[in-house]
Amino acid sequence: MTALPPADDPGPGERSRPEPPRPLDVVGLITLLLATSGAVLIYMGWAYLDGYLRPFFLKPTDLNYRPDEYALYGLNLFSPAFLPWTAALPLLLAAATRRAALLPRLPARLRALAAAARTHRVARLLGDTARVGAALTAAALVLALVSLHLLTVNTYLLLALVIVGPLLLTWPARGTPLGRIAFAAATIVAVFCLLWTAALYAADRGARSARALIAGLDDRPQVALYTADTLALRAPNVEREPFAEGGYKYRYMGLRLLLARGDTYYLVPAVTLAEWSAGNGRTVVVKEEDDIRVEILPGTRPA
Repeated sequence: MTALPPADDPGPGERSRPEPPRPLDVVGLITLLLATSGAVLIYMGWAYLDGYLRPFFLKPTDLNYRPDEYALYGLNLFSPAFLPWTAALPLLLAAATRRAALLPRLPARLRALAAAARTHRVARLLGDTARVGAALTAAALVLALVSLHLLTVNTYLLLALVIVGPLLLTWPARGTPLGRIAFAAATIVAVFCLLWTAALYAADRGARSARALIAGLDDRPQVALYTADTLALRAPNVEREPFAEGGYKYRYMGLRLLLARGDTYYLVPAVTLAEWSAGNGRTVVVKEEDDIRVEILPGTRPA
């Protein structure tokens, strides 16, 4: 007699059926992604402000920015040019997961071209992920050594090689115990380099914004300082005008508004980018009090 399977033993078709995701797993994954995205935005916002404020001898921590303000600055770094990539990435991932069902639907000529491309010598060479990863990792090491002693290497290129190379190198062996450790280490390095790349991009955008601001200082709002006493204010193109009557005895003109935080104003003189590069620029920090009044004027208004 043939032994019957136990009542609770699923059939062959049921064993291969994947378990549907549980709601809590989906919620946990979404929460993790949102938290990670928020942390990256905060980090990019800090890097942007650091690059933006550095020419003015300021740091973001000096101005007491809040985490939500950092996140908003980080979010502003993403332009509409990123939208096609954000839409294409989920489509590519969905197509990769369902490639077995999508391939038969492709035209026969296209499938033939794909099969011919897979059998090409270059395609077979690139199909060896470990070999390609080893080549990319070696190239990254060589370029890193060259950049230390001989010439300047593009940092984005070096980071791209460090991100992709170790991942491809350790991918085939990820099923073994040591391979899992190596792949985990490569993943950590890749995440670190991705954050580094994001920080470099944000800092570069901040530095470019600072240069654009200095080049257009004439269009920035003017600031007139009315004071009861003289100020130890030495900055290029700043003039002091005395008053014979009134509670305020002096007016200082020639400063431009960099930014304002509460009742504290960060002011810069209207000098050229070359003068800033030569060290002639100044950042004046003024807090509005009873004996100091701050008046903001249009940038094109004559003194």
